[in-house]
Amino acid sequence: MGMSNRKLMILKAIVDDYIMTGTPVGSRTLAKREDMHISPATIRNEMADLEEEGYLEQPHTSAGRKPSDKAYRLYVDTWMKVSTLNQEEIGFVQQYLNAKVSEVNNVVEATAQALSDMTNLTSLVLVPQLDRFELKRIQIVKIAQDKALVVLVFSSGIVKDVLISVPADIEEAYLENISNWLTSMAVGKRLDEALSEVRGAAAGELEAYRAFAEQLLNAVMANLQAQAKREVVLGGAQNIFNHPEYQDIDKARRFLALLETKDTLYKLLAGRSNMEFTIRIGKENQIPELEHMSVVTASYRINKGKVGTFGVIGPTRMNYAKILSILHSMSASMNELFAYGQKPIEGKPETRSKDVKEQNQ
Repeated sequence: MGMSNRKLMILKAIVDDYIMTGTPVGSRTLAKREDMHISPATIRNEMADLEEEGYLEQPHTSAGRKPSDKAYRLYVDTWMKVSTLNQEEIGFVQQYLNAKVSEVNNVVEATAQALSDMTNLTSLVLVPQLDRFELKRIQIVKIAQDKALVVLVFSSGIVKDVLISVPADIEEAYLENISNWLTSMAVGKRLDEALSEVRGAAAGELEAYRAFAEQLLNAVMANLQAQAKREVVLGGAQNIFNHPEYQDIDKARRFLALLETKDTLYKLLAGRSNMEFTIRIGKENQIPELEHMSVVTASYRINKGKVGTFGVIGPTRMNYAKILSILHSMSASMNELFAYGQKPIEGKPETRSKDVKEQNQ
C-alpha cells in the first residue's frame, strides 16, 4: 500500500529541514511551516507511523526525528531535482581546470580541490588511465648514457614522460628516427593500438626499428598502468570536521583511517564505472566505515570510453541535488578538456539523471 500524500509531504519537509540544519525535526517546527496547515498532534501521529515504517529515526526520547537511509533514498529517487549551476559557480569550476591540461596530475588535483571547496565535503578522484588516450606525438630524448625519456603527447594536449633504459651506445639521431617512425604509426591511436601497428610493421630494413619500438611501447604501457593502478587523489579530508555528525572524535578518526586505505577507495570508485552518476546512501556502500555516510560519484570520458571516476563522501545529510549539479558541471568540463585539450565548456545537467534513477533497479 502506498504512502498517503500527507505522509509524503511531512517526510519531505523533514528531509529538507534536516539537510539544512542537521537538527532533529519536531512536530511543532513542522506545524509552523506556512505550507503545512496540519496540527502538531496530527503531525506527531504521522511521524510515529513513518518511524515505524523505517523512514524516520529518533536519536533519543525527547528529540525530534531525523531521516533514515530509506528516507534519503526515497528523497533522491522521487523528489530531487538537479538544476544548472549559475555563472559564478561555473566560473569557479573553470578557474581550477583552465590551463591545467598539460599535466594530468594537475588536472586531477585541481578537480579534487574544486570539488572539496564547492561541496564542503571530502572529494575523491580516480587518476585517468592514459593508455586509453589517443596519441599525437611520441618523442624519445636521451638524457644520460643509458637513459632516455619517452615523451607522449596526447590528442587532449596532455603530456606525459616515462623514463626508460636504452643501450649505452645508442645515438640521438637513431632515437629521432625512431621517434618519427613511431609517431607515424601511433598518431590518432591508443597505446595498445599503436603497439599492434608496430608489431604488424613490415620486416626488412624496419626490423631493427620494430623490435626496439615494441620493447619501448611495452615498457611505457607497463609504466602507465602501474602508475594509474589504484591511484586515488583526495581533497578536503579535513572538511569532515565541519559537520556536526563528526564532532565525535572516534567517529571522525575511523573515517580518516578509511581514507588511508587506498585499495578500498579505489574499489569504491572503480566499481561505479557503468553509470554516469551514482548515489550510495549509508549501508548501501557495504563498507562499515561508511554506514552513516553517502558517496556520490560521476564519470568522465573521452568520447564514449570511460577514463576515470570522481566524487564526494559526506554525511547522509547532504544536499544531493546541489552535489549532482556540481558533479555534472565538473564532468562536462573534464570531458571537454580531456577530449580536445581546450577550455572546459559549460555543462547543463538534466533535471534528473537517468543513471541515478536506474542504478537501483
